[in-house]
Order: sequence, then structure tokens, then C-alpha cells
Amino acid sequence: MSTVERYIDVNVPRSTAYNQWTQFETFPQFMDNIEHIRQEGPTTLHWHANIMGIDKEWEARITEQL
Repeated sequence: MSTVERYIDVNVPRSTAYNQWTQFETFPQFMDNIEHIRQEGPTTLHWHANIMGIDKEWEARITEQL
């Protein structure tokens, strides 16, 4: 299993950033190569990406939210 981590500082209140970051369906608006994300339950997401012309799909599970 892969783990991806990335950090960025944004100049907004913590609650604003958290609320935006948990709107997974909006990720394709600002993430390259992401075609769509569908939240299938409280902790399960289905991702679809097109990476260098190759379609990739996977399930992701939220294991911890801080």
C-alpha cells in the first residue's frame, strides 16, 4: 500500500481549510489528473484518475482525521 503526504500553508482559519479539504468531490477542480472522486460512505472513497493517458481507479479509506 502506498502513502502520499504533502504539506502546504494556507492563510485561512483552520475550520475553513478543514471544511474545504473534506469536500472530496471538488478535488478535480484543483488536482491535475483527477477525473472524479465519489464518496461511497463516511470513510470510503472511489477515485478515478487519468495519469499520462492511462485510466486508474482505486478505493481509499479514511483511517484517521485530525
